[in-house]
Amino acid sequence: MNYITFDIETYSPSDLDRIDVKEFRCSVCGAFISWLNGGKGEYIAFLEDNIKEFIALLKHADLIIGYNHIWFDIPVLQKYADFDLLKLPCYDIMLKVEQKIGSKLRLNDLCKANFEGDLKTDNYSVYRHYHKDGKWLELIDYCMNDVRLTEQLFQQILTTKKLTYYDLHIQKEIIMDTVEFGKVEIQEGATSIF
Repeated sequence: MNYITFDIETYSPSDLDRIDVKEFRCSVCGAFISWLNGGKGEYIAFLEDNIKEFIALLKHADLIIGYNHIWFDIPVLQKYADFDLLKLPCYDIMLKVEQKIGSKLRLNDLCKANFEGDLKTDNYSVYRHYHKDGKWLELIDYCMNDVRLTEQLFQQILTTKKLTYYDLHIQKEIIMDTVEFGKVEIQEGATSIF
């Protein structure tokens, strides 16, 4: 099946000091596109000027994978799309885990429990300034590392149907539901939701 694992990094045109998906724009979109490179997949970064190229690729995917992308990434990307991105077949790892354990986990916490030593490269207080400071390579690297970690979690779900997490320093196991791939017919010309 053709799928895309992705993550975005954002900026605030008015330099807000808080998270606001209505205000935020996409500075970088990182993606793993499974059908490229002879079916081995390929990691690609898209800057804001090329986001529409990424959105066009979404139409060819049987599944879109992310971490908190239903509530954050997709509403930000919707500003660049001419169809309803929420109609795409999505698998949001954060939401799937929350449905199982009743609370949200940060990507880094889930990675700590599942991948020894393989963690996020930075934190919000540092990377939020990369766009404003023009640190494009650092921003792309940060974003692509998050894509790689999300892809690793997805592959673990596909192969073992299990993830682990820490609850008060006790490691617990989550049995994940089977991943379902699907296709959606995209209707062009839908307006932005914001």
